[in-house]
Amino acid sequence: MFARTRYIDWAIAHYGKAEADLATSGMPLRRIDAAKLAELDLDAPTAPAALTEKVARYNDVPEAEALATLGTSQAIFTTYATLLSAGDDVLVEAPGYEPLRRAAEGVGAHVREVERPRRGGYALDPDRFASMMTPRTRVIAVTHLHNPSGVAADPSALLELARMAEARGAWLMVDEVYAPFAHPPVQGVFSRSARKIHPSVVAVGSLTKCFGLGMHRVGWMLAPAEVIRDARATLISTCGHLPSSHAAIGASLLADVDAYWSATSRALEGRRAIVDAWLARHPALELSAHPSGIFGLLHVPGATDLLPHVERWIAERGLLVAAGTFFGAPDALRLSWATLGGEDLSRALDALADGLTDAGLPIDA
Repeated sequence: MFARTRYIDWAIAHYGKAEADLATSGMPLRRIDAAKLAELDLDAPTAPAALTEKVARYNDVPEAEALATLGTSQAIFTTYATLLSAGDDVLVEAPGYEPLRRAAEGVGAHVREVERPRRGGYALDPDRFASMMTPRTRVIAVTHLHNPSGVAADPSALLELARMAEARGAWLMVDEVYAPFAHPPVQGVFSRSARKIHPSVVAVGSLTKCFGLGMHRVGWMLAPAEVIRDARATLISTCGHLPSSHAAIGASLLADVDAYWSATSRALEGRRAIVDAWLARHPALELSAHPSGIFGLLHVPGATDLLPHVERWIAERGLLVAAGTFFGAPDALRLSWATLGGEDLSRALDALADGLTDAGLPIDA
């Protein structure tokens, strides 16, 4: 049985409804050019195959190793449903993205959390994962960039995890939906997929977060050809096949991915500098984040559970920031600069500083 995902429920209730939005973790929606959309054959029976080809090309993998899905969420579920049986163990990073846990539990797996400690900069420590493995461990699930801290995974750590997984009859699943911020696509190709690190890696991703295309749910799973064959059977059993209209649009979006990435890059210009300047004025606060990302984990000294404060700020200040409570870091906030820029971002950050001060939390010393 699939339990409710507390974070997603909360996000649906609040995201997109606050003027001062420091929570949304994906680029704002970019609309498809109407003239281009009109040129597409939305009924073409060949569209799903075309989408698979474009997914494989974008990720620089063979077509036989690619499966198109409805966003990263379906790719995560499809991976678990394909690789796991009831009673298997899954190792999931903590703090972490709640759906990684809930989807595994939903297919009957037992989840064991493995800490990515703050004192280590949220780095992946293969020894920690090794100490938590059991004879029933079948999947290790991690994110790159790490959600919620935003830090990048060390390729050597991913390789060690993959080798360890293979030696014990398991798989390493890497959710790399935010990876383009660390490794931007070049000439329409994201050449740094974790899938290419080792045969035991399954990578999942999508266009939902980095490109402003979240509503179109263009996602994928990358794995060895024999796993993809089984995953395709999983997909057929749960949704039949992807709609031809979705596939046609997805293939078109992937063909134009460079243009969408350029728009993202332009939109983000100067935003991190605004965040860094704000942090310099409040030296007690500490942000863990990738320098090119759109979010990070903001550590607040003296805080316990910040969720009640966040909900009060929503009601009283129109200020939205993601409570670390939903990620297993209740004394922190996941701070995003994806939707606001310029003076709007500065005003929202100042409102956050005021809210923390009013809550009696030290931010300046």
